[in-house]
Amino acid sequence: MAPPRDEETEQWIAELTALSDLYRSAETEGSAEAVSHAGWHTGARLWPGSAHGRLLAYNDSGVEAECIFREGEKTLFNIMSTGYGNDTTERGFAVWSARPGALGAIDPGVTRLEVADAEGVVVRAEIVAHTFAVDVDLGPAPQTIDEVFAPWEPPDLTVRVYGESDALRYEGPLLTR
Repeated sequence: MAPPRDEETEQWIAELTALSDLYRSAETEGSAEAVSHAGWHTGARLWPGSAHGRLLAYNDSGVEAECIFREGEKTLFNIMSTGYGNDTTERGFAVWSARPGALGAIDPGVTRLEVADAEGVVVRAEIVAHTFAVDVDLGPAPQTIDEVFAPWEPPDLTVRVYGESDALRYEGPLLTR
């Protein structure tokens, strides 16, 4: 697929801005689970109810995005015109974004996803539609372009993915090195 045209990107940004505004309004009113706009649908959210955080969104056309909320500032968007493209069949999940927390996609048969740290503390992921968000400490989010591309050693976290009848489907590292 060819890269998106500027007009297409501008349209997605306008649609995602409207979607994220609708979501934030619904969230303030106490219910933000099923917000959609112009073919966009909201997925899992990191730090629900806070002024900061991240929200996954997907479009009926296959475009996927991450909405980054920052208090007092415009929402930022990471838009993948052909989707994130991560295969979920083997492990049942794929990480789209990490630091802070982890967000991504799950396979349709996944009913629960949880992450355990080295001390055995378990954090259960929020699952919405085919997406998940889990608030685990992966270290600070990069703040500069140099930090984005600097070597980073992810912590040892174990993910457990469950399917039908709460059967363990996959257990292994959350992030691969």
